[in-house]
Amino acid sequence: MSSEIKPKLKYKFWIETESGEGILGEGKWLLLKAIRETGSLNAAVDEMNLAYRQTWDKLKKIEEQLGFKLMERHRGGAKGGSTVLTEKGERMVDFFDHLYAKTEAEMEGLFDEMMIELKKIMK
Repeated sequence: MSSEIKPKLKYKFWIETESGEGILGEGKWLLLKAIRETGSLNAAVDEMNLAYRQTWDKLKKIEEQLGFKLMERHRGGAKGGSTVLTEKGERMVDFFDHLYAKTEAEMEGLFDEMMIELKKIMK
């Protein structure tokens, strides 16, 4: 293995149904975080370069699969509408935050161990 190559571990977590259909993963977790930060679904999709209508439809499907609302939309007003996460939406964001925080160090340690093995193979 060349000394110039510095492999980096990348991984994603997601929740899926028993049949393997994805429900909620890293992309939508990051979207929910952006909604929380911006207070707006429109601003969040703009920030992430997503299509509004398609994203809205996917979020509604996720809510149907989970059986609860992730966000509340407030229309109009002097400053326009807003979107806020529900309590359960906030808890889902926190779940993924904690999942990544708790596993990151362990995953990096395992990867470092495996890199030692890979370097032996590549000699």
